[in-house]
Amino acid sequence: MKNLFSMLAIFLALAASAQKNSLVKLKNGSAIRGEVLKNDTTGVSVETKDGSLWNFSATEVLSIEEGSINVNSKGFYNRTSLGILGGSEIGISLRTVNGYSFNRHWEVGLGVGVDRFLWTPYIPIFAEGRYSLLTGATRPFVSAHAGYELPLRNLEFNKGGLTTGIDLGVTHYFSNHLGISTSAGYRFAILKENSMWWDDFATISQISRFEIRLGLVFR
Repeated sequence: MKNLFSMLAIFLALAASAQKNSLVKLKNGSAIRGEVLKNDTTGVSVETKDGSLWNFSATEVLSIEEGSINVNSKGFYNRTSLGILGGSEIGISLRTVNGYSFNRHWEVGLGVGVDRFLWTPYIPIFAEGRYSLLTGATRPFVSAHAGYELPLRNLEFNKGGLTTGIDLGVTHYFSNHLGISTSAGYRFAILKENSMWWDDFATISQISRFEIRLGLVFR
């Protein structure tokens, strides 16, 4: 849980730095980009990314364009997320997905990570598909994935198994290349473990978990 809060703090700091994206156009033809700190009848104050503060009178300003987010409709992306798996057992899940966006709605990727089921760590290798309902800076989405859980302990007997899941969430982009993704979903896995005493005996465990995830998206 502490790691999740630390990750959230880092994400919020990155998001705050990415919001300095307004464009102030002056009547003399010049323009300056940064965070608008003041905009009223007395004038406009703008702080640029290097920390410089610019002040203009209201008569000098032609227009102010709020930072426009124009995320690429096509291209590669990376989504790294930290999650909490709930249910009969609480565990941490770390996943990273590298993929390709075909347009502003559809994207697919291949992922790997670390999960914990039945007090045993696994490496999930999976394929993921995602559909975004909207195309702006804030994009609700539904995603599904399927793959295989590779065990990290008792490899002679623990054979891992299939895993699948579905998530509903929202990605909000603070710049053209950086976004934060939050989601809630359902995870299912069928894990097999052979008996160490009888060769023809195996335990099949069906695992159902709900999960909450927080992720950072790079494009």
